[in-house]
Amino acid sequence: MRTGKSMPLLLGLLLTLTGCGLVGGDRGPKPLTPMPGEVPTGPEYASVDDVVAALAKGGFDCKVTLRNENKFGSDATCEVQHRGTTVSNYIQVLSTARYSRDEVGDSIATGRRAYRHTFVAAGNWFFWVQPGVYAHDMAAALPGSVVLDPIVEK
Repeated sequence: MRTGKSMPLLLGLLLTLTGCGLVGGDRGPKPLTPMPGEVPTGPEYASVDDVVAALAKGGFDCKVTLRNENKFGSDATCEVQHRGTTVSNYIQVLSTARYSRDEVGDSIATGRRAYRHTFVAAGNWFFWVQPGVYAHDMAAALPGSVVLDPIVEK
């Protein structure tokens, strides 16, 4: 007669373990979203300072308002006056020693899909252009870069 009492206990234990991912539910991390094929492999930059300098060479004197650097890369926010509008660029340069091309692509995909951001990208760097209508102008200043429009899922 033990079977009658142990069956609900066993069923409850099985449901608990399944809910924790210990039985049948743990599939590991989701696969990375690869870098879009149209994004060129170069140019690669060592830091955000190099991207800001390239923007200046291309005609956009982007004033850095926030900057961060660590062993995995660097990021910054810079602003430029363009066509009577303040355009903000949120730049990230990722270390090629630490991050694969697909990891960079996955970061871009998250911003494009979840937040509907427009990016300029190439090599190991990308930046979100706000407002996005000026992304093509920013990309024109950076030879080899492309514009990645937001991903809107239906």
